[in-house]
Amino acid sequence: MLYTILVVEDDQDMANLISLNLKVQGYKTILTSHISEGYQIVCQGLADAVILDRKLCDGDGTEMCKRLRQQQISLPILMLTGLNSEHDMVDGLEAGADDYLTKPFSVVELQARVRALIRRTHYAHWQDSSKDSPNVTPLQINPNWQVAQHSTHQLAPDQTSNDIPEALVFDELVISKKQHEVRLAGANINLTPTEFSLLYCLASKPGRVFTKDELLIRVWDTDYDGYHHTVCSTINRLRNKIEKPKHNMRYIRTVWGVGYKFQNEARP
Repeated sequence: MLYTILVVEDDQDMANLISLNLKVQGYKTILTSHISEGYQIVCQGLADAVILDRKLCDGDGTEMCKRLRQQQISLPILMLTGLNSEHDMVDGLEAGADDYLTKPFSVVELQARVRALIRRTHYAHWQDSSKDSPNVTPLQINPNWQVAQHSTHQLAPDQTSNDIPEALVFDELVISKKQHEVRLAGANINLTPTEFSLLYCLASKPGRVFTKDELLIRVWDTDYDGYHHTVCSTINRLRNKIEKPKHNMRYIRTVWGVGYKFQNEARP
């Protein structure tokens, strides 16, 4: 499948450079220097992911990001900007960006981050299509790779103990990998692709503590410890979406000095 990347960048030379290096990877690109035009392109369903600058002709890229998330558009967004302070990065991530890369940047790293965004977003769709296609050879699961089950979550009703669970159920919280969907007390919770990947990573092994370095590797496909703030910001966004105030961090717990773990218990 040919994926289309929307590049919102007001420096034409930079936009052309980004486009050239994405096309080398087999992507199609759409270039614009305006937030308004970029927003319309996304709303028309013409892009599979967005590379978004901050300082643009008609505003800050974070405003476009916020507007898309308010409209519950979960298209993956990578912010690529010269604003490189920790405060700037946190602002971008809190606005709803899935990743944040600063200029000057490594072309190889940019390509890798785009691949990771696309992979996380479209994996569930690929699973569905592969089941329906007679030309796709089913994946053979090595028995040594079976996912360990934990007593704090249940298999979905249509699953057997020999299957990797398609849904993780924790009382009111249901995480469906196949549908790439999260529901809390019956209500759909809108998560970005990165937020979903992070939640599924933690919830698939309740009680296990993940360090920030582990989460960066598993969710962001990077081992650069300079992005620890990215993990913290995404955890905070997740908590705001799935935690009820009275439960005081029921699901995602901080293990101070170590990392984070998923636990299905309400604190007193």
